[in-house]
Amino acid sequence: MLNGRKTIGIFMSGIAGTFRRDLCHELYRAGTGHGFDLLFFNFVGTIGADYIDYGVREDRILDVIPFDKFDGMIFDNNNVFIDSVRDHIHDRLMSCRCPIISISEPCKDFSQVCFDNSSAIKEFVHHFVNEHGFTRIGYMSGIKGHPDAVERLNAFGDAMEEHGLPREGAGVFHGDFWYNKQHEAAEFFIKKCGGLPQAIVCANDFMALSLCDALAKRGIRIPQDVCISGYDDVDEARAHIPSISTASQDKSRLADSIFSLFDKAISGKSIGRVTCIPTTNIYRGSCGCGDSDLNEPEDRNLSFRRNINLLYNIYDAEAAMLSLTGIDRIKDMEAVFEKHSLNFGRYTKFFLFAYTDEVGRPSYDSAFSEPTHTVTPAIWIDRTGTSKHMKIMSTDILIPPTDSPEPQCYYLTHLHFGEHCFGYSAVMMEGNYPFNEFYNIWTVNLAVAIETLMQRNSINALLCDLEKESTHDRLTGLLNRSGFEDKVHSVFNEHKGDDIYITAVMIDMDRLKYINDIYGHGEGDIAISAMGKIIYTSCDDSVICGRTGGDEFYAVMFGKDTDYAQRFVDTVRQRIALFNETSGKGYTLSASCGISGRKASEIHDIDMLLQIADERMYVEKRSKHVERD
Repeated sequence: MLNGRKTIGIFMSGIAGTFRRDLCHELYRAGTGHGFDLLFFNFVGTIGADYIDYGVREDRILDVIPFDKFDGMIFDNNNVFIDSVRDHIHDRLMSCRCPIISISEPCKDFSQVCFDNSSAIKEFVHHFVNEHGFTRIGYMSGIKGHPDAVERLNAFGDAMEEHGLPREGAGVFHGDFWYNKQHEAAEFFIKKCGGLPQAIVCANDFMALSLCDALAKRGIRIPQDVCISGYDDVDEARAHIPSISTASQDKSRLADSIFSLFDKAISGKSIGRVTCIPTTNIYRGSCGCGDSDLNEPEDRNLSFRRNINLLYNIYDAEAAMLSLTGIDRIKDMEAVFEKHSLNFGRYTKFFLFAYTDEVGRPSYDSAFSEPTHTVTPAIWIDRTGTSKHMKIMSTDILIPPTDSPEPQCYYLTHLHFGEHCFGYSAVMMEGNYPFNEFYNIWTVNLAVAIETLMQRNSINALLCDLEKESTHDRLTGLLNRSGFEDKVHSVFNEHKGDDIYITAVMIDMDRLKYINDIYGHGEGDIAISAMGKIIYTSCDDSVICGRTGGDEFYAVMFGKDTDYAQRFVDTVRQRIALFNETSGKGYTLSASCGISGRKASEIHDIDMLLQIADERMYVEKRSKHVERD
């Protein structure tokens, strides 16, 4: 798809987290090793504990993805997704003809490659009973009803029953697979389990870490007073003091299995419904079976490095947000991004593609409520040296084509704000690992910056319209009396005392009252508009013209003599005659004109010229026996 290779699409939320960054690394290694191009579709999902307003609109990118051009799909259908978005992805994948593999929650509609959720939990129960002699063992489960949580909780209950112990052990607390319920969990195990359990098995590392922290704040020591185990083997579990006993999932084996299945499926062979990857238990300090401190020298520096990197990354994020707030043009966004995009990892290419409408207008210039099938690059950074070579591109391509002989891997993220769709970003990371959590901060802030820029442009356009309305005549588009007088006096003051010649022309329509009385004021407005257009099209840029009354028009010419003004008047009369010949109206246009000219040094006020021109116009009008309306 990208460069002639077979392409795999990967739908994933929470990529910046430790587990999925490692998983993406292995998918990249295995996928490119099998010769596939990879497009990861990155979904931000829930932000923080419960903010979903941004995530619920991410599925609009599904409207532009060319599903029929992919050779396989991976769906990491985990709980980080917004439910409605996950369901929408599932429904779109159901219509695909290519092989699809799900890798997280059970899914009867696709083939599945998953980790064994049961054996590690059972092994921890066996370990606490057989090695430690514990009989009072509690369990901290994940989200109630979540497939992983249910499977792991059942494994805990089965193992307890195998030892003749109550299925719920000393008590079961339902957490959230995250840090948010640590204090509730600590209070539960201390006060509602008939005394503190001897050990607590946790359904993942994040809950184990947070529970250790909450218990420590209450004076309870790990592992002296209670042993703790987790699941997932995240970096934080290794860096914690004491390090957390956990279950390691072989992501490398998972990735190899997935792409081996794709090879088989693409070659026409059948693949099984479920491939289960075993896990490995690791016993560390939190259950008293490893060092009470960190296990490896490399781990001893992990927290320090992460804290230092976090600090500098926050600085970069702050600088970027402030810089983006001040941009006035979309092209300035690229300079801001290239200068400050240092905090989410080293990248080779970054593109921001804005949706365009049928006339090529981009989404940052006009509000789009839905994606379109064409895009234009708003940001184009390619550190491989490829220059920007396209203005508008079909989303059937998604990524600019390349002649690189190497397999390609991009991460795509939809950009939107509220009901407005802007486009999508695409980043190619340097090396095998994806971005960290600061990339999502970037994409969200780019979306906010585009929204702010669009609103600012809209406000500026409105202010321009209001300013024009205050200085221009609505009917003819010429300057109104106020706008005309301000402009003429301003220019005159610049030349006051100079030898520059100034000429004023007064044009007054004849018989406007007759047109209004016989044909109605609507037709009178048409006549005025026609006269205004004739005067405007007879002027060049050196002429200041305006409608100063119902049927009165003035034109002032700086640097032009009365001969020039007479030619201007002749042109106006010719165009009036042409209008009368072609308009088909029951009336004819006519006008009386007056011309007056002086050097700027000979007059003290421009109004003097205007008054003389007005008097000369009235002389002509009386000669035609037409009274001024």
